[in-house]
Amino acid sequence: MSVADLLKNSGIQPSHQRIRIFETLAATKAHPSADSIYSQLSPDLPTLSRTTVYSTLDLLARKGLAQRLALSGSALRYDADVSRHVHFRCRACGAISDLVGIDVPPVPEAPSGYVVECSQFYAEGLCPSCAPGFGHQ
Repeated sequence: MSVADLLKNSGIQPSHQRIRIFETLAATKAHPSADSIYSQLSPDLPTLSRTTVYSTLDLLARKGLAQRLALSGSALRYDADVSRHVHFRCRACGAISDLVGIDVPPVPEAPSGYVVECSQFYAEGLCPSCAPGFGHQ
């Protein structure tokens, strides 16, 4: 399925800029911020605005095509992998990565009157490049 069809099927009008924003997000595991996506695309799309990137990422998240990641000590990040998985934020370098092979607890059952729409799990510590005895420091 093309990106344009994917967006259409999710109720999103597939403009050229929206397609490029989604393609850029889906092509990386770096969990980029809106500003980093803007910086990456703006040389090729001179009419692109930061507002368009922010609003498109928000729309993708609302339509279930992306996750918003609000991790402590980090700007809001995005992930096109909407499966339930654990994210890891390195407190030294700030990198965010997926932790594979970890069982994710089920969505908690909320008390009466509450509706859980999203639950995310993340861990924080040092990545292999920053941890003592690993990589470079």
